[in-house]
Amino acid sequence: MINNKLKLGISALALAVVLPIAPVADAFDVSVSGFIRQEMAYKLSGEENRFNRSGSYENGRTYAADGAFAGPLGYDAANLQLFKEDKSQNNNWNVFATKAELDFQFTLTDSLTGFMKIRGYYQPDVFGDWKGFDKDDFPYGKSPNVEGIRDTDEFGKNNHGNEATYLSMSDNNYMIDIPSLYLDWVKGPLWVRIGQQQIAWGEGLFFRVADQPNGLDVRRHFFLDYGSEEYADERLGAPAIRASYNINSDWEIEVYAQMFQPTVLMGQGSSYNLIGQPNFTVDYETGFDRVNDQINGGIRLRGQIGNLGVQFFAISQHNPNPVFDLAAGGQKLFPDFMCDPADANYLGAGNDGLCGFEEQPFIFVNGGDGTTSPHEWFHLSGQSGIDGADVINGLIEDWPWIEAFAAGLGVDTTQDAVTTVEGGGPNDFFGLIPGGFNGSDFVELFPAFARLTPRLDPVTGAPLGGNYTSTTGVINAHYESENIFGAGFNYIFFSEPDTWLDQLILRWEISYTPNKSFTNALRHQFLEDDEILTTLVLEKYHRFSNSFPATYMVFEWHWRSETDLLGRNLSGLGGNAHKRPGGGEDDRGWHGWVLAFSQPSPALKWRFDTAFLYDEHNGFLLQPGVKWKPTGSFTVEAFINIIDGSGTDSVFNPYDQSDDLTFRVGYQF
Repeated sequence: MINNKLKLGISALALAVVLPIAPVADAFDVSVSGFIRQEMAYKLSGEENRFNRSGSYENGRTYAADGAFAGPLGYDAANLQLFKEDKSQNNNWNVFATKAELDFQFTLTDSLTGFMKIRGYYQPDVFGDWKGFDKDDFPYGKSPNVEGIRDTDEFGKNNHGNEATYLSMSDNNYMIDIPSLYLDWVKGPLWVRIGQQQIAWGEGLFFRVADQPNGLDVRRHFFLDYGSEEYADERLGAPAIRASYNINSDWEIEVYAQMFQPTVLMGQGSSYNLIGQPNFTVDYETGFDRVNDQINGGIRLRGQIGNLGVQFFAISQHNPNPVFDLAAGGQKLFPDFMCDPADANYLGAGNDGLCGFEEQPFIFVNGGDGTTSPHEWFHLSGQSGIDGADVINGLIEDWPWIEAFAAGLGVDTTQDAVTTVEGGGPNDFFGLIPGGFNGSDFVELFPAFARLTPRLDPVTGAPLGGNYTSTTGVINAHYESENIFGAGFNYIFFSEPDTWLDQLILRWEISYTPNKSFTNALRHQFLEDDEILTTLVLEKYHRFSNSFPATYMVFEWHWRSETDLLGRNLSGLGGNAHKRPGGGEDDRGWHGWVLAFSQPSPALKWRFDTAFLYDEHNGFLLQPGVKWKPTGSFTVEAFINIIDGSGTDSVFNPYDQSDDLTFRVGYQF
């Protein structure tokens, strides 16, 4: 049976036959090329990913909750012990995969050509980790969101029902997809492309300003492949119609309409996961289902005025990069009949507050797989670029069950939940509401509440034995609509041959997105602000010696007004287990700098590359590499990712432990 997504791609190609066809070429022609390559990224750091269960610094620790309170059904919580089962791992490889690609070039007529790329990727279980929850973790009735969050597949089940893209098949250890499948038709000044395709408008290494039509797939090696490849392997294709028209020899107008395809993020429990597993589990599918039939569109005008190239573009789209808020967990503490006053097994009016638990965003789980202490909650929130105290503020505003729960503990819920205790500052966690109950108290209470909640059969209500030991929050991904306006300029300098100014290329890109949505401490009401991105690029080939080919050099500066390079709002950066975010650098935006060069050897058998990305907010990525091509068919590549992120306001802090040595050995045909 043909995969439904594959049917969609074939249908898109079939539409092309309705285009006017020029006289048939002398003969149908097809050429096939491709490669098979082994890719290996060996860890240079002894640390595990801190966002994964295996990398939790609290593995094997016991946490004693302070004080005592009357637990459900009369339990006493005095001297309560919360234990985090040790699930540490000692992984050696971030990547150990076999990758293959087949490219098919078709010539159908003098005016009609086609292209298809088929990609296969296989990676055995070289990276061990806890991948997600199982149905047995929800004995009080399966959460309606569990299907979305229990993602044990490394390469699938993020969007599109069971797959991550329109044209893909995957399982735990493999992925087969078709990133490109299109026809090109040319008639005079008109060019049309229809089918599965990538749309790449930008020019920068690491930085995407004009390059915004498509999201990224970062499941394989995050964005830590060669920087010079400019996201060629990560940029996601989607079914689209794209056309351009040459107005004259200097000016061209281009338009596209493309089916919405969200960015595919790393799965929880994978090498480069950036969402703290103890604190949160993620439902991507629900948000995608809301917008999966949307069409993104854009228009671009490009022209040449002497040595000056210009472009102007506008894009209307649903942002492929998600923003997050908390979602109802759906987990029931007791079967329905025990919450029914008409039933003989009714818990009683004094325990009514235990019913309706499914209407709030936290889930009780076993084994310490969720949050077990305030320190863990605030530590991972700071690492994630989220104000953990303000998340708790929002619980009172967005979730009636939580509000009632807090009121039952004597918290004055009539006060503004955003207001901190009078005299409080950025270094405290009195971020809930006035009334003697702060954020640390709340985070401590919920794991304790979980620990004291008896496990009952979801049908009979009979005790199952054992207790929950921790909590995790369910978050939803949303893909918000936005309009992007931008421009770009490039200028080529000419001077005396072999001087620094000769054939120096200057590029500048800028984009403006009004009222863009950002995650707002996981509240339902997102942050909205205007965002500006801009990049300045200098690039040049310069020959330092007559014995060597010219060296390619790049210098870049990038500025973002509201977010860092990972798309995290700057207002949430800089917090940790002892300090709330203080606004950090959001008053002056995020600045990044790139220096890169590439030097081939005289016989072109060797190439030496170095890329350096610097974050002004404490951190850098250094990537030296070498490529050896002993024959026309074989290539051997090696490069090192050296990453340093010294504070939670650095874009490199979340994957500071991801230093690796990458080898790629390939055969081309």
